[in-house]
Amino acid sequence: MYESLSTVLSSDLNFHNEVSTYSSHGIHVFAAKFPPQLPRIFIESFTQPGDIVLDPMNGSGTTLLESYILLRRGMGCDIDPLSIKMTRVKTTPLDVDFNRVIPEIIDNAYCLLKETDKINNMLNYRFDKETKEFIDYWFFPETQMELMALILAIEKYSNNEQIKELLEVIFSGIIITKSGGVSRAIDLAHSRPHFDPEKKPKSAIKAFEQRLLKFTPVISTLPVHRYNPIIWQGNAKNICVDDDSVHLIVTSPPYANAIDYMRANKFSLVWLGEPISKLREIRSTSIGNEATANFKMETLPKYSEDILKTLKSKNVKKEAILRKYYIEMRDAMKEMHRVLISGHYAILVVGTSTMCGIDVKTPQCLANIAEQDIGFSLEAIQSRVLDRNRRMMPFSNGKTSIEQRMLTEEIIILKKK
Repeated sequence: MYESLSTVLSSDLNFHNEVSTYSSHGIHVFAAKFPPQLPRIFIESFTQPGDIVLDPMNGSGTTLLESYILLRRGMGCDIDPLSIKMTRVKTTPLDVDFNRVIPEIIDNAYCLLKETDKINNMLNYRFDKETKEFIDYWFFPETQMELMALILAIEKYSNNEQIKELLEVIFSGIIITKSGGVSRAIDLAHSRPHFDPEKKPKSAIKAFEQRLLKFTPVISTLPVHRYNPIIWQGNAKNICVDDDSVHLIVTSPPYANAIDYMRANKFSLVWLGEPISKLREIRSTSIGNEATANFKMETLPKYSEDILKTLKSKNVKKEAILRKYYIEMRDAMKEMHRVLISGHYAILVVGTSTMCGIDVKTPQCLANIAEQDIGFSLEAIQSRVLDRNRRMMPFSNGKTSIEQRMLTEEIIILKKK
């Protein structure tokens, strides 16, 4: 039997005292991800084993991992290639003798590091000019040598895609960390890199070995069952899922004005074969990006238009960015409505946003658009308090920052009639 919505919403949805890194949730950092207990409570309350749970803005894969653990059929998409790799790794149990694999790959990396000419040739010819300039700016020369040795060692496992992808995600995790890892950046885990001229190089190979030893046991303990999630690279505005087939949607859309995931993720993706130009193109298609030229602006429901009018009086450019965000989110919510089964819920966990000192009422505007333009029934908007010690938000520079503004987020519960 399903739980009633009122029962679920009367629960403590803050989860401040809960461990959020159980299972494989902690294998890779990701900015502004929600605690796994949040999708879990909705999945347990509103679905049965075998039901389909969708996250069309997959991010770090929290919803899909919870769906997998709870014997649901998870489905998710994201435009970010790191999101896809991360989620596949987090939801794929491996029956592998890591006591053999770990020393093997570390030994291979150290052996390759001694082949100085080979490593230098790879560094000079594997990357295009723009990508190499990015690498040269953000990584010490000795770190580049170690990272290339690791990449070549990882590529020796190309005949086993699951092991290779796990190694790639562990590799990414030594770069994208709270400290900026082995790059010359700080704060990569929060999406906004800052160059640190005083930073001392760390051994990339040693850091890689430490993460392997920490996380491979976690992958080995994942449950094995037939409900393997389906995850693909795609846009939430065009979900490759059949009409009226999804039992529950739980997702956390991008913030209207804050998180630029690709800004940080490119630090590891360039090493995994993605040139800067391609990553820029992917970023330009993301919901919430600020490029408004040639975008077809459209009218929104009155509540949202009133908010936009107030913002426009302060800043015309910001109004265009926010309007574009709401239009793109409307397209995404239309797709959610199409794939959802009648009588079932779409749960959107949405951050508040302030532009030019104005609270632009993002959760309320999205709920208004979902009701007026799409036909959802708004069942509730529930606030939850963010745990500032765990919820990783962009770096504070001492001025007014997103960290100071975003103390809560809203859970929008929509129902398909």
